[in-house]
Formats: sequence, C-alpha cells, structure tokens
Amino acid sequence: MKEQRNGKLRLALISSLCLLAGGCYNYAPPPLAVSMDNYSGLKKEDKNLLPDDCNMLSVDAAIELALQNNPSFRSKQHAINAAWSKYYQAMSGYFPTITAGYGMNQTITNPGYQSNLNVDPMQQQTNQGTLSANLLIFDGLVREMNLLAAKHNAKQTEAQEVDARRLLIKSVINGYNTILLQQENIRIALSDMDFNDKLLKETELKFEAGAVPLSDVLNFKIKYNNAESGLINAQYNYATAKYALAILMGLTDATIPETVKFPSVSALSEETLMGIDVYLDMALSNRPDLKAYREALESAKYTMYSKWGAYSPTVNLTGDMYQQSQWTHYRNGRSGSNSNTNTYLKQTGYDYGGNVSWTVFNGGLRENQLSESQANLAIAEFSVASLWLNVISDVRTAYDNYNVNTKQAKLYQKTLDLVKKNRDLVEEEYKAGNAELTRLNESQNELVSAESNYVSSLVNVQNAKAQLDAATNAR
Repeated sequence: MKEQRNGKLRLALISSLCLLAGGCYNYAPPPLAVSMDNYSGLKKEDKNLLPDDCNMLSVDAAIELALQNNPSFRSKQHAINAAWSKYYQAMSGYFPTITAGYGMNQTITNPGYQSNLNVDPMQQQTNQGTLSANLLIFDGLVREMNLLAAKHNAKQTEAQEVDARRLLIKSVINGYNTILLQQENIRIALSDMDFNDKLLKETELKFEAGAVPLSDVLNFKIKYNNAESGLINAQYNYATAKYALAILMGLTDATIPETVKFPSVSALSEETLMGIDVYLDMALSNRPDLKAYREALESAKYTMYSKWGAYSPTVNLTGDMYQQSQWTHYRNGRSGSNSNTNTYLKQTGYDYGGNVSWTVFNGGLRENQLSESQANLAIAEFSVASLWLNVISDVRTAYDNYNVNTKQAKLYQKTLDLVKKNRDLVEEEYKAGNAELTRLNESQNELVSAESNYVSSLVNVQNAKAQLDAATNAR
C-alpha cells in the first residue's frame, strides 16, 4: 500500500515537472486566416473584421481597433513579457541549484573456468540516488549588477511598447485623415462633373438653336471627361487609403467595407497653442523613446559594473547526499556444489563544504571586457544626447507646422469664398453672353483648385495636430 502511494506521488511529481517544462505562457494567437495559404476558403470566424454594427467609423474607434489588433504592436506587448522573464531568470542566481540523480548498474559474469576461489560473483546490481546542492555566496556583485541591468532592459522594453503605441496612433490618424481627404476629393470631382454636365446640356440646346458654336459644346464635354478622370483617381486613392488603414487596424480583409461611412472633414477649430516651452517640457518628460534610451543607458551602467566582479573571488557552498543499495548473487565455488548465496548492502551518506576561487590572470580577458562595456556605456550616453536633440527638433517642427497650416487653412477658406463668388458671377455673365468661355473655364478651374486646397489644408491641420501630440506623447 505504501509503495502504491509512493508510486502515485512520483507520478504526480513527474507530471508537474512536465507542465513546468512545457511552459505556462498563454496568449491569444493571431487570427487563423494568416496561417492559411488561400483567401477564398476563409470563414468569417477565421478573420479579424470590423464589428457588424459599425456603420460610421470614427477616428477614436479606428485607434482602439488598431491597438487591439495591429500585429506589430501586439508583438511589442509580448516582448515586455519576454524581458521581464529574463529579469526573473537573473533572480535565480540567488537560489541554490539542486540536482537529483539516479543510477543503476548491473553486472553479470559467467566464467568458463575457476580454480581455488572461495566465491565467484555471478550477478550484481547497484542502485544509487543522489541529491546535490550548490549555492553561490559571493561573486563580486555580478549577480546584483546583472539583475539591475535586466530590470532596466525590461523597463526599456516597456517604454518601447509605449513608443510603438505613440507612433501607431499617429499613423492611424494620418491614414484616417487621408481617407477623409480622398472622400472630399470625390465630392469635389462629382461637383465639377455636375457643373459641366449642366452647362453641357444648356449649351447643346443653344447649339441646336444656332446660338453658340460647336466648340462650346465640345469644351464642356472635355471638361466633363476631365472631371470624371479626377473622380476615378480620387476613388482609387480612397480605396488604397482604406487598405492602408485596414492594415493598421489588423483587419485580415485588408480593406474596409463600402457600408462603413466616414464623417466629412471638420471645419477649422479656433484652438490656440500654448507657448513652445510647455510642449518642450511635455516632450522631455513624456516621450517614451527618450525614456527607453535612458533605461538602456542605466542597463549599460550596470553591465559595466558587473564586469568589475570578474576581479573578485567567487565563494560557493556545496552539499551532497546519497543513498546506495547493492545486491549481489554469488555461486559457492569452493565446495563444488551449485548452492547460491545473496548479499544486500544499503548505505546513506552526505558531505558538505565550500570553495573559493580567484582568477589571477586570464590573458587580459577581464580588462578587454571591461573596456568594451565602458565603450558601450559611452555609446548609450551619446545616443541619449542625440535623441534628446531630435525630440527638441520634433516638437519645434510640429509646433511650427501646426501654426503654418492653421494660417494656410484660414487663408484658403477666404480664397474659396472669393473664388466661389467669382465663379458664380462669371457663370451668370457667360450665360448672358457677356463673358468668354475661356474665362468661365478659368473660374471653374480656380474653384476646383481652391476647394482642393481648402480641404487639404484642413486635413493638414489635423495631421499637424497629430504630429504635435505624437511629438509630446500627449495622447
């Protein structure tokens, strides 16, 4: 009964070790679609798709979906877990290493001849179980320095994940705004087509009445075709912009359904920026890429400190415990009979001790390793300095970019109002016979250009705001 209980205990222990060896890291894998080698056979549940009730996609919803599904960003999250696991690996140096072993040996002899021997071993089996422990007491603070280096590496990875989030949000906003811009370009092209189509029909009636030459009719046909060409280009750009945003959001169809609508470009807001120094302070305090570089610098410091430990002695404590059993089956050879005898030996022992080792000379290895770590520390210091300057430049550029685009948008808005009023006046004059056709063409071209400039400026303002938010990590 006792042996059965011991057997069950051993089985449970082996099962537990297998589970630990197999790992305990669980995560939601990418959609099944990415592991398939064809697209047409995919099922809906195999994909990442927009929610069924998504009829109007807002920029905030697009950002949320991107943070949930973007595979590059999700890989950064797993990199954090890997980095902290490495930190916990470094902690293992403070614990003893315990090793269990078991050995079995069996010897069988069957001599063909023996003479003048009292006994002759025929079969012998030896079983030995061992349990050894080793504990590092001191290694010149190498463990401590490696642990701190791993800690700052993990914090660096966390900062890199936040930085990936910052850049992803900026990319999503820019991609979203590109869709809004192309949507407006489609509207402008349709409006241009409608204008020329209306005048074409009116001119055809006048031509039939002999009031205008054929060249006027052909002019509006050409203008209509040009507008339709602009529509085709805008529709293509609209589709490709949706592809780009869908990829950022991790949608496996790499597009956004036609049923999903987008809002129109919002009018210019009257937001006034604070002083540049406020944004510079925000950036230097909040930029995760700068924090990541600073964490890398700290890690390089502790890595350098660990190299000094090679000049220190190393102290270890050791201990062993063993149990050995030996069963021997003998044949009695002296009496000439075939009688057999068995012996059984069982013994337990243990030992413990310690050792100190000190490397006196190893061909300059320690010196060069220390020199390498000092050089890497210098690289990290100057990398932080370089990024610090880039952060300052990013903020100043984004700040000026926002102000310039805001001024441009206000100017384009005034110009659009003037051009639209002028086009309407020229259209009335043309219909009354007081303006040349070329003047009407010019005024319509100016209106299309002014509308394009205005909506582009509004999108540029939104992109500039996203650039400033990204430069300061304000979102």
